[in-house]
Amino acid sequence: MIRIDTLGGLSVRGDEGKPLAGAAAQPRRMAILALLARAGERGMSREKILALLWPDAGEERGPRALAQALYALRKDLGADEAIGGARELRFDPAIVSTDVAECAAAMARGDDARAVALYQGPFLDGFHLPGADAFTRWVEEERRTLQREHERALESLARAASARGAPADAVGWWRKLAALEPLNARVTVGLMESLDKSGDRAGALRHAHIYQLLVQQELELPPDREVLALAERLRRGESDAAVAIAVAPPPPAPVPYAPPTPPTPATSVEPETTAPPPPPSIARRTARWPTRWVAGLTLAAAGVALLVARATSLPGVRAAPADAASVVAIGHIAAFGSDTMQASMAAAVADLLTTSLARAPGIRVVSHGRMLELVRRAGALADTSADRFVDAARQAGATEVIDGTLYARTGGRLRLDLRRVDLATGAIGDVHTIEGSDLFALVDSGTTRLVAALGTEAPAGSVADVTTRSVAAYRLYERGIHAFYSGDLRAAHGLFDDALAEDSLFALASYYFAISTPDAGTDVGRDSVVARLARTKRLSARAAERDRLTILADLAYRTSSPALRAYAESLATRYPAEVDGHLYAGIALALEGDFAAAVPRLERVVAMDSLGLHDPHARCAACDALSWLASTYTLADSLPAAERVTRRWVRLQPQSTAAAVSLVGVLDSEGRFDEAASIYRERVASEQRVDNVLGFWVMHYLLKGDYPTADRLLAVQTPFLDEARQLEAYWWLAVSRRQQGRIAEALDAARRLRSIRHAGVAGLQSDAVLEAQMRLEHGEPRVAAALFDSLARLRFVGEEPPTRARRMAWGLTHVGSALAAAGDTAALARLVDSVRTLGAASGYGRDHRLHHHLRGLLLVARGDTAGAIDELRQAFYSTTIGYTRTNLILGALYLGKRRPRDAVAILQPALRGSLEASNLYVNRTELHELLARAWDAAAARDSAAAHYLVVVRAWAAPDPVLAPRAAYARARLAVLTPGRAP
Repeated sequence: MIRIDTLGGLSVRGDEGKPLAGAAAQPRRMAILALLARAGERGMSREKILALLWPDAGEERGPRALAQALYALRKDLGADEAIGGARELRFDPAIVSTDVAECAAAMARGDDARAVALYQGPFLDGFHLPGADAFTRWVEEERRTLQREHERALESLARAASARGAPADAVGWWRKLAALEPLNARVTVGLMESLDKSGDRAGALRHAHIYQLLVQQELELPPDREVLALAERLRRGESDAAVAIAVAPPPPAPVPYAPPTPPTPATSVEPETTAPPPPPSIARRTARWPTRWVAGLTLAAAGVALLVARATSLPGVRAAPADAASVVAIGHIAAFGSDTMQASMAAAVADLLTTSLARAPGIRVVSHGRMLELVRRAGALADTSADRFVDAARQAGATEVIDGTLYARTGGRLRLDLRRVDLATGAIGDVHTIEGSDLFALVDSGTTRLVAALGTEAPAGSVADVTTRSVAAYRLYERGIHAFYSGDLRAAHGLFDDALAEDSLFALASYYFAISTPDAGTDVGRDSVVARLARTKRLSARAAERDRLTILADLAYRTSSPALRAYAESLATRYPAEVDGHLYAGIALALEGDFAAAVPRLERVVAMDSLGLHDPHARCAACDALSWLASTYTLADSLPAAERVTRRWVRLQPQSTAAAVSLVGVLDSEGRFDEAASIYRERVASEQRVDNVLGFWVMHYLLKGDYPTADRLLAVQTPFLDEARQLEAYWWLAVSRRQQGRIAEALDAARRLRSIRHAGVAGLQSDAVLEAQMRLEHGEPRVAAALFDSLARLRFVGEEPPTRARRMAWGLTHVGSALAAAGDTAALARLVDSVRTLGAASGYGRDHRLHHHLRGLLLVARGDTAGAIDELRQAFYSTTIGYTRTNLILGALYLGKRRPRDAVAILQPALRGSLEASNLYVNRTELHELLARAWDAAAARDSAAAHYLVVVRAWAAPDPVLAPRAAYARARLAVLTPGRAP
């Protein structure tokens, strides 16, 4: 059976599930398959296919081309009967099956659940046929039709769930629909009502707020009255408990944009998995402090705004004018003559004019950086033709473009001729001639003339007030900007440094100097970026509002400040044509734990920056958004959705190593180890400059449970590594020994790690975190508590307060876990309020919930199991990448209360996380052991046996303290699988 999938992409697979190559992989012939798949049983006439695919081919050449294409397709499909018919062409359903036909059939028989499951994304998502405008229009129309049918099915499922009294199910369906129709008031009301009925009134109010922001931002209209009325009714009836939930929500439900991973059936077992890698700008893993210790954050060193409801509450942030309609882009400013200094001055004029106009009320101006990005992706920055800038302005959503010519006058004066071009009609509007004594006076005069023509007020002061008064500094800065957006960070960094030498108070030069740090991926580089951004923050009062907000948002992101969400919303609301605000807003929502709201914001960035996917060298906001989408789905424990995102990224950017790495990470997380290894060898290994053994293979084999191979790789590598790389090797050795139940050996490796560090390897003294965890698991909780406490209370010069709060909240939580193991409930009780206060000062949503974990431990010690379960449930930020020690403890409590299925549901996601960061603080073999017992208690023999088998293989020669547990696992495995050797 040949399978053709068109929903979420276009693929053709043969009998064995392998993609078909040859003619079937050629775009125009693939388009024929798509047309026939959509036509279904009714088929499609040859005339219509010709009109869509060969409209200008003529009466002879067109039919001949179609006949040749059909011949090649039948040959590649392996069956002449696959495509039948003379005048009307159609697939033989006995040979070819298609998802779109199955989806239509499910709709017709009223099986909405099946139809929704088949709908994996927009029709022919990512497929483009150049030069076929009629086909493109057909695709768009069919895509809209199928999406409308999908939305109808989702609403039908949601209302049916509500009618049968299943509000939690209704929430899931409404959330999926809200992702597609975020501005639909009816959908918003349906989701809010279901959230309220399911006990999440705070969530209903949060969604109302998100809807308000989107309507104001996208439509510049007031929210629907019905939404506001419902929100007010809910707010009036809100209890104190609901307010508390708004600050610390319970564990997130499975991601609402893809079917949640079902419980493992009795005939299968959830394999060991790991989380996908975070966006490229965030270091995933290194042996150096503070990444592992502070990066209990795995996904990001960033912050969220939980306490600021509106961006406009920030001092000095103005709301966007309600009547803002003009979107202006500064196009090409040409220099008259061949003088090179005058040419460099022309580029500076474009940037300065953009900055100056953006300060005027009622005008939206496309940033200079955004224009440079789009111009580069359309060709090259060296191409100075005006057409490049016009195309870029259209792509940026501008309504008009302003271009001009710069002339040098006698006596050092400058003249600038400007013209306004309406992008909708191409009509040339006003033409202005301006003169000035210098660069800044010229731009000020041009701004005054243009804002008068645009019908608004001129900004106060001079453009020099928000940039620099040094012409030399600005020219160096402008050259740096071109280098930066061309991907040449080293050259850009040097030019920005030279600009700062001319004017040390130049805020924008200081900002780009910070973020262009060539070694930003290392610990020292990251620290340098933050330190430089902190200085830039002090200078940001001298920058224009858009630049100031960008600087503040970037620093908030890098330092885990709670102000990130507010700055992001301000940027997105005031400057909706720029991607940065939307990207930061999506990241902030993901870090807050509102995964449902994060997805549409990140998808918007992908749509806005789709051209960025075609440039492998320069900055790519769409790439960052796709990586964050995959991470967001993983956080929400929806790996199928994460896989779809990463495969889409690979399809859109086939040469991207980052995309391939992201896909490999998801496949490893899903337990598809052979497929992950194959893709890594083929698409990643040859491109990476790092040590692939330590960078991928050891972790891969540990996730797979192949300890002999992992240990052999480490044994071969370690003697030949320099000391810095030995840190990495001993880290992995400790992790391997720990999973094998050889805790004493793991502790020795951790000690060795610290001894290398103390011997003089560059970096901070930090790897005591691994030793502290090994001490805890080795039965030395007091020693572990002391080590964790010393790490939590370290002070670093220049450390920003939110970063320190995040680090301390995280560290003191581990102190609390050690104190609980030592039975010191008095000291544990004193920590709860400290962690709650520190967590609230961090911008990371996980930290806001950590105090619930400690309170749960306290209640366990006091014998209040029901109260402990409630607190531990509220401790979850993510069940896959949060603090997986919470999963272990809550799973054990559920098992003790004879709720094995609940235990399984909370333990399985922990195995879909990584081996490090937030997931470092629990032994994965212990998770398998507890899962085996839970499945055993649930009478799921095969699943229990599979997990017991993992335990038996891992604990083949454990420490004596674990020997009885290993023996029990072997005994149960023998009972469950009689006659089969482990």
